[in-house]
Amino acid sequence: MFDRKVDQFKNGVFTWFIGEVKDINDTKNLNRVRVHAYGYYDGVVNNGDYPWATVMMPTTSASIKGNGGNHHLEVGSWVVGFFADGPSAQDPIVMGSIATQTDGTPDIPEESYVNPGVTQVVDAINAGGNKPSIDNKVYKSKAGHLIEIDNTSGSEEIRITNGKEVNGIKSYIHMREDGRIEIKSAKKVRII
Repeated sequence: MFDRKVDQFKNGVFTWFIGEVKDINDTKNLNRVRVHAYGYYDGVVNNGDYPWATVMMPTTSASIKGNGGNHHLEVGSWVVGFFADGPSAQDPIVMGSIATQTDGTPDIPEESYVNPGVTQVVDAINAGGNKPSIDNKVYKSKAGHLIEIDNTSGSEEIRITNGKEVNGIKSYIHMREDGRIEIKSAKKVRII
């Protein structure tokens, strides 16, 4: 179908796309999205038929398993990217988002959540009693420090967890949706 000489990563044809994010529930926790690349996937009806697109992260994110943050794309976000496999258009890489306005709210299953891009993040959220949601924005540092911002309507919370355990306890600050602030410390708490 395509000339294999131009369908290569090295010395191949650089193929751009503009598209709309259709799915952000990456069950493999690889920080990917499914994108309708306009002009390439116009006949696709089922979101599951789009290939997963790798989301390029900035240099402020290590993008190493266990370190970094998740993308902040949402269903309906418009993105620009390229295909690593050229004209075959099956290996999309999202480079960034572009300003857009969409009508309506996406229909997202309750069990869906944004993949934080690091598997330990989901475990840490669950250990803290928070249910991962589609509106979580998470960052985990190399040392294991965790910042979680939950924008879920009715459950807006912020939690900061120290990556180091002392006496089997990880210290954290949890700002709850009802205005309470919970502080758990492995040692004394000093408020200045």
